[in-house]
Amino acid sequence: MLMKRLVYTFNMFYLLGLSLWVGGMFLLGILVEIIVRIKLKEQPLLASKLMNSIMDVFNIEIIYICIGFMVSAEIIKRLVGEFSKLEFKQVGVTKRRFVKEWILGVMIVLAIYMGSFLRPEMHEVDELKKANPTDQKLQIRFDRFHSKFINIYSVNMILGLSLLYIHGKEMTRFRKNPNETDE
Repeated sequence: MLMKRLVYTFNMFYLLGLSLWVGGMFLLGILVEIIVRIKLKEQPLLASKLMNSIMDVFNIEIIYICIGFMVSAEIIKRLVGEFSKLEFKQVGVTKRRFVKEWILGVMIVLAIYMGSFLRPEMHEVDELKKANPTDQKLQIRFDRFHSKFINIYSVNMILGLSLLYIHGKEMTRFRKNPNETDE
């Protein structure tokens, strides 16, 4: 009973992390950015500074916490499945094994690339662009970074939605007990 509750609890952490990650990408990437850009149209430097600080917190702290939730949940599920007497079996809803783990792995690699490598380079170019607003090369370079960021966010959002779909399909698979009858 304890192992079952442990798996259910970590499953909730997995879903919490995935929901925060995908929902945060949608909320910040679409809604907050549009609102900030519209409301602070006359103050583009303030809008840029505000969006940078919001996205820094999300891309580092929030996403890394979500990754921790999801990875620890997967590890606990695997450990319980291997070493417990609990007959815990993952319900396979995909044709291949470890599809969820591969998707999560790709999402993690993309998130680490965005948060730890792409984001600092983008900030550096943004600072140079702000210092010299007439330099078109810096603006083009910044726009390339920004479009790369948007493309990676889009890929991660699609992958995250795929994980939610797979997880939802797994949760709706019911097993019949021997005592149940069709009525």
